[in-house]
Amino acid sequence: MHHRSKPISRRCSNKRGWPSAAPLLLSLILASLAPATSAQSDYAAQRLTSARTLEDRGQFTAAIVERLWAHAALGRLDQRDHNAHQIWRLLQRLPSTALNRPPDATPWTAQGWWALARAHRQAAGSNWDLSEALQRWEQQFPDHPARDSVLRTLRVDLPMHRRQAPAMMGGPAPRPQRIAVIAPTTGALGGAGQALVDGLLEASRARPDISLRLFDSAPSGGLATYQAAAGYRPDLIIGPLDKSAVERLAQQTQLSVPTLALNYGPRSAWGTGNLWQFGLAPEDDAAAAAEQARARGLQRAAVLFADDDWGRRVGLGFLERFEALGGSIVRQTRFWPGSSELQDAVRHLLQPDAPTPLWQDSRPGRLAGSRQVDLLFLAAKSRDARLIVPLLRFHHAVDLPIYAPDAALGGRQNAETLRDLDRVMLCGPRAGESGQTAFPQFHALGHDAFAVANQLPLLTAGHRLEGQTGQLSLESGGRIARHADCSRL
Repeated sequence: MHHRSKPISRRCSNKRGWPSAAPLLLSLILASLAPATSAQSDYAAQRLTSARTLEDRGQFTAAIVERLWAHAALGRLDQRDHNAHQIWRLLQRLPSTALNRPPDATPWTAQGWWALARAHRQAAGSNWDLSEALQRWEQQFPDHPARDSVLRTLRVDLPMHRRQAPAMMGGPAPRPQRIAVIAPTTGALGGAGQALVDGLLEASRARPDISLRLFDSAPSGGLATYQAAAGYRPDLIIGPLDKSAVERLAQQTQLSVPTLALNYGPRSAWGTGNLWQFGLAPEDDAAAAAEQARARGLQRAAVLFADDDWGRRVGLGFLERFEALGGSIVRQTRFWPGSSELQDAVRHLLQPDAPTPLWQDSRPGRLAGSRQVDLLFLAAKSRDARLIVPLLRFHHAVDLPIYAPDAALGGRQNAETLRDLDRVMLCGPRAGESGQTAFPQFHALGHDAFAVANQLPLLTAGHRLEGQTGQLSLESGGRIARHADCSRL
């Protein structure tokens, strides 16, 4: 309350004088508050406009600072809540090295925001660790404005107490004789599912003593089909492929039938008895790109990523692994998937008209050249990747090394696709394949799933398998880690 209104309010506590004084007092209060409220509103609006402009330019740290200064001037609770979540969204876009400390000349709240972002990123792999990290943060910053907005959102569905992960009962599953396979062989995912089954059948030819029975998950869903497959009383179930069904299975303490799921549930649930998880997580392909680039001595990277859940996840997977290996991220640029303005994103990344562009063709007899980075990581799916790569070359990034996840090529290949992505280093299960099979990544997944199912004892003993999707090893909690390869088409 404004300082001039305090003594007036105390006089108003006398009920006898209130009716006649009320109109005059109300007008005095409004007159004293209106100029300050209007000035605060204008100040906040200017800061927020500046923040949006800076974000469009890719200057995320500066945009956060503008929103921090605007926050205290926002009058309504809904405005503050929205602004807090925008601050948090921008913090997620910063590389890990930028979260060590906030920039100078920031409000007192900046320390808490940066500490929250660090805690979240370091503990995000486990819901149990994240819950404890958020509790420690709240104790350190009890009056922080993020407490009643972002912190409350982050705590949704988090456990309140740590549980002990159950041990695998009886150790690794013995080599199976009867295997039930759960995959969608009809419907929208029928092509990918059939490629998966074909890979399994191809691998099983070397083991004629093992019988396979297929259960199509398309009609009734992965979880319902799983129950039907369990009724077949197999020695092992391979599947389901559906992520939501795997997450449901991972919520149980112990499965009655040893199961090799073909997707991943949340990290917090790894350790469910009789459940192993193996899949084609695109983050693994991004990490493989970072590892191969660093192995080649490439130090400075730019990242061009699709601004959706998939693109941000894959881009962050590359960024964190690249930085962990000692590399540095020079520039990050986003684009809207399926947008008709991809050229704007490419120009924003390369800045071809600037005195020192990010990259220019510097081969003998070409342009003078400018090389501020050693490689570009492109987190894009097939439709966008096939348009972006030619645009990069058009803007003189002809010899720029480009790494991308397997998804950049898509499920099917043709001569035009191969030409568009010529010389791109693709990282994933397709590396080294001829490319003549539809959905080759799922064919490779099926082939390796059969190998894993028959060699779980070896994996448990610490051995690695050389599979078609990469080098396979068993991590704690029953997760099959996949170390993918990278190669040109």
